[in-house]
Amino acid sequence: YTTYLKNQSAEILRNYGPLLVMWYDVPQLFDAERGQGVIDYIRTIQPDVLVNNRTGAKGDFDTPEQRVGSFQIDRPWETCMTIARQWAWKPDDEVKTLEQCLHNLIRSAGGDGNLLFNVGPKPDGTIEPLQIARLKEMGKWLEKYGYSVYGTRGGPFKPADWGVSTRKENKVYLHILRWSGDSPEITIPDIGIGIKNVVLADGGKAKLTRLEGAYSIKFDGKKLQPINTVLEIEY
Repeated sequence: YTTYLKNQSAEILRNYGPLLVMWYDVPQLFDAERGQGVIDYIRTIQPDVLVNNRTGAKGDFDTPEQRVGSFQIDRPWETCMTIARQWAWKPDDEVKTLEQCLHNLIRSAGGDGNLLFNVGPKPDGTIEPLQIARLKEMGKWLEKYGYSVYGTRGGPFKPADWGVSTRKENKVYLHILRWSGDSPEITIPDIGIGIKNVVLADGGKAKLTRLEGAYSIKFDGKKLQPINTVLEIEY
């Protein structure tokens, strides 16, 4: 089987490459030595190809499945998740809500990971209309707030009960995903760099108060958005 797998991988790489990634899926009897042999072989064909962690060897990145990975900045990871319940299309399959879809995307970014979001085509090759509608809803949100997700890294603050943070250049974006009460107040650690400004992405000021080793950020509860409230911190 190892020879068969290597030959199949070589055919894909030689006939259809160069490829970004080879995504293997859990050969049950492969150990790290056997899996690393597959990785070493395919890299004689394409040295820069990325390989996931399911050959039996560690590979280049982790692949938590049907759950958002933990905050991890020392090794790349990618959550693989379905838009409905199954990987393949199934009649009347339950599609995740818009909130679930966006929260999975935002939490992946906040944990410094990527989201591989599966959409299974129907037997005729078309995509289920309900799934198309959900993706378009996600796209509409991203048209407005995508700058706080695309091209960012996770952190600098670890995920909290209220949500996650992402960062890009001199800005940090706080994504408030869940909140109870009328007067939102977020406490963040002082990272040793001065804060120039804090605003709500939808407009409006937030009150910044310096504490011992931390900052408090308050804003009007009427500004909370139903799925995600984005606070922009300029350092």
